[in-house]
Amino acid sequence: MDQYIINEQPRPDGAYEMHNLSKGCENLPVQKEQIPIGFFANFELAYKRARINWPKEKVKACVSCCHINNN
Repeated sequence: MDQYIINEQPRPDGAYEMHNLSKGCENLPVQKEQIPIGFFANFELAYKRARINWPKEKVKACVSCCHINNN
């Protein structure tokens, strides 16, 4: 299972970026700006949890560490 976080600081487009801590992302926010989401088997499950926690906010995947499966 991988650990996911949300950057507390929004991107210029207003979206909050989700990161996978387990992948060693080079774009991670500093620790004090990380909001833990939890441990999940994949990005899709972590994203669903983030949407439950923040239904009115835009949440986007980090292109470096969060890979979305195309169905």
